[in-house]
Amino acid sequence: MTRLYKNVFLFLLMVLFSTINAQEPVKKYADNTLSEVTYAMSHPMHDWEGVNKNVRAVIKENSETGKIEKAAVSLKIIDFNSGNSNRDSHAVEILDGIKYPAITFVSNRIEQTENNIRVTGILNFHNVKKKITFSVLKKEKKGKDVYIGSFDVDMTEYNIKRPTLMNMPTDKIIKISFLLVF
Repeated sequence: MTRLYKNVFLFLLMVLFSTINAQEPVKKYADNTLSEVTYAMSHPMHDWEGVNKNVRAVIKENSETGKIEKAAVSLKIIDFNSGNSNRDSHAVEILDGIKYPAITFVSNRIEQTENNIRVTGILNFHNVKKKITFSVLKKEKKGKDVYIGSFDVDMTEYNIKRPTLMNMPTDKIIKISFLLVF
């Protein structure tokens, strides 16, 4: 009789642990060969963009629903490339890239319906942490999940002095767009 109880107990433990493992979120990392984050800025004389193709991003997906539960992204300022090395060096200087080398985002709320996702979290830029909310579109391409979105960053809210050219400052808004492939 005790052997029967022991076997039933072991069976119940196995069922319990298999259920726990099945509900554990799945961690996915962005594909660096396909993902990128772009900034766009404007000055009265011209507009330009810089691209960062060294994106470090991770999401935690619910293994049952496939919905994202958590997301985090980290970018090095030095990895942005505008196609103009002088401009890139000046950007690192303006953004205090030696003192604050990374820009990070960590979600604290994600609402997902079908392919539309609303993300809220903390953006840490120039050592200033601010809550931001933005929308993301999810697509599937060649068996991979692709997340596309954008948001604006006001430099003055992050204690960043606006760059100038010929004594004219840039717009205070940096437009950020991203394409993350998992």
